[in-house]
Amino acid sequence: MHGDYYEKYLKMGLKPLDFASNINPFRPRDLHENLIEAIESAYYYPQNSYRSLIEVISGSTGWDSENVVFGNGSIELIEFFFRMLRKDVAIVQPTFTEYERFARIYGLRVYNVPWSVERILEFIDGRSPEGIVICNPNNPTGEFFRKAVMEEISETCQRRNVKLMVDQAFIDFVKPHDVDAFQIRSLTKILGIPGLRFGYGCFPEEYARKFHDTRMPWSVNGVAKFVAEKYLPRLGTFSRHVRARIKTERRHLVRSLRKLGFECRGKANFLLCEGGFHAEDIFKFLERKNILIRTCSDFRWLTDSHFRIAVKKRDENRILLRELEVFVQENA
Repeated sequence: MHGDYYEKYLKMGLKPLDFASNINPFRPRDLHENLIEAIESAYYYPQNSYRSLIEVISGSTGWDSENVVFGNGSIELIEFFFRMLRKDVAIVQPTFTEYERFARIYGLRVYNVPWSVERILEFIDGRSPEGIVICNPNNPTGEFFRKAVMEEISETCQRRNVKLMVDQAFIDFVKPHDVDAFQIRSLTKILGIPGLRFGYGCFPEEYARKFHDTRMPWSVNGVAKFVAEKYLPRLGTFSRHVRARIKTERRHLVRSLRKLGFECRGKANFLLCEGGFHAEDIFKFLERKNILIRTCSDFRWLTDSHFRIAVKKRDENRILLRELEVFVQENA
């Protein structure tokens, strides 16, 4: 759950069933134990060169150490990409709203491009923006470009001298692949611990150096560093296990939601839904039942009938489906 909502419900003495945040419900079994062990790291300054962390990221991903970057959440790496642009940026929409916010902060002209490989390639060839941003898998739609498609986009960007940033915060919930771009990933999404901020990525060497030269000292705290070094080496095995469970639960949710008259899509750990109802009405109904969903009218090109739900464990999904069925019956 995002911080503002968490504080609101905490003050009310409530802990809602949170379908609004796209967090993995299938956490590592030893996570709590390792978090307790990690607390010891809070008593010391982390090594500011982060040499051991860089080696772990490099060894776990196959990226050259000269290209490795990391930060206090993937948002720190995203902010750097926008900060280094000077002119304009294309954003593939609808998507994460922070991209447009950063573009405004740094005075960039924004071009909004639909989620279509043909339209993206056509725009790059025709306009050659300084940068282009793709969230893959995309939040909130859950759409996903396969490796071959991303390679075609990357090659077109290189030919037209366009900087490509790919936000792969949810890549571990699909089949991970590398692309020649500013790649940005999140460890805390797949581990299910968004309060522990850690993002990492692979940048062209020149820009990786610039990032490290300008980042705040000790931007990754000792606890986050400990957890990253503990789990990155086994992330491949763990994420395969999670993908299998998410896929099973996602299929169950999709079948059940369609029976209730909702259209839904998504290839990651969340679904974008639409059923002809006002999403705010669904939100208010479920909130009274201590369940949270994410309305999506603030995303470009989505409507007030769109909402997003996370894929959770079967018993939690059943609770949501039961209450949605009641809503549909009462509002048919």
